[in-house]
Amino acid sequence: MTQTTNDVIILGGGPAGIVSAYELQKRGIPYRILEQKDGLGATWRDLYPTLRLNTTRFYSHLPGKRFPLSAGIFPTGKEYYQHLIEFAAEHHITAQFNTTVSHVSQHDDRWWHVQTDQGNIRTPAVIVATGLHSRPIWPKIPGLNTFGGTLLHAHDFRDPSQVAGQRVLVIGSGPSGVDIAVAAGEVAQSVSIAIRSGITMYRRYPYGLPAHMWLMIALQLPARWCSNFYKRMTKVELPAADAYGLHKPPPGTEAVTAYLGPELIDAVKAGHIHPLPGPIRVYPQGVEFADGRCLEFDALICATGYEPALHSYLDVPLQYDSLFWKPQSACEWQIGPNGQRGFPLLDRMQHPNGRQVVGYPGLYVVGVFYKGKGALYNINVEAEIAAEQIAAYVKAGV
Repeated sequence: MTQTTNDVIILGGGPAGIVSAYELQKRGIPYRILEQKDGLGATWRDLYPTLRLNTTRFYSHLPGKRFPLSAGIFPTGKEYYQHLIEFAAEHHITAQFNTTVSHVSQHDDRWWHVQTDQGNIRTPAVIVATGLHSRPIWPKIPGLNTFGGTLLHAHDFRDPSQVAGQRVLVIGSGPSGVDIAVAAGEVAQSVSIAIRSGITMYRRYPYGLPAHMWLMIALQLPARWCSNFYKRMTKVELPAADAYGLHKPPPGTEAVTAYLGPELIDAVKAGHIHPLPGPIRVYPQGVEFADGRCLEFDALICATGYEPALHSYLDVPLQYDSLFWKPQSACEWQIGPNGQRGFPLLDRMQHPNGRQVVGYPGLYVVGVFYKGKGALYNINVEAEIAAEQIAAYVKAGV
């Protein structure tokens, strides 16, 4: 049986879903959050305990709610989770939990049909807010599925105790890979990190201030000066560490997101982490690397990224941008790349940063852009635009 409702269906109960509900609620638009897990913000609740935000509390808070001073400049993942839960309680944000969405499509009646394991729903509008952290990308390394030890994705790394006393290889040298390697180094027998194309490391406090504070200063300058000033003050790299196997990517190549802070260099110098080149083959008890070495490991942790969850349930042909998008500057940032990171093209006809998917009225995406002032700030802006567009769409009638 299909239930017809005027509720806007929000897929996902993380930050994007919570803020989307808040913005709809402000406009008197009924909503229903469908969340696969057993609570709001569950992804943040379950993250490894050493995680700390890469963006400051000045831009990472939810609408109208600041972080307490006790959170410091860069709140922890657990502090952000508590921030989410408090915000949801203060604004009476509710959700339907333990609900798996299997199929979302639009029929000839222009209504959206959402199939779940708790029943089917017919709704005038859907907000996709399932983010980038529910569908792990596994590296395409021959033999990976034959490995006989502990095999984890960063998505499932909860606590360093999972690899206590083991010989660990972390595959991936982005922020998550480095954080996990550093955390595991406290309890593992040994930890290595595979660095395929190189790694860039910037200072967390360039010239004594976090990047967001330099951005606040830069935004007070004339537009023609803002970008150069911000880049000059924030892109301060840590000293080269080629002698320790921490080499920069070749010029002109696109590497993983830069890591902020000296933790990796310090751990390598102390002998807690051993850098290795990219893996080319996995065996039941070990890994072969690009330099010809073959080493044994008890545990592999793949910190190799995610893809948007929408691809597992959204059953409509989508349009994508084939061009690689590069952010210009946080001073002139746009809310999101159009059709990048696996997200579909968004309709810019009615709004310069519209959230409606091209060709599909009633379908909106929140939680796309991870650059500029940071994903957690951008979610607030994207949710507000989506709610504005939905209000106009509902008023016009389906």
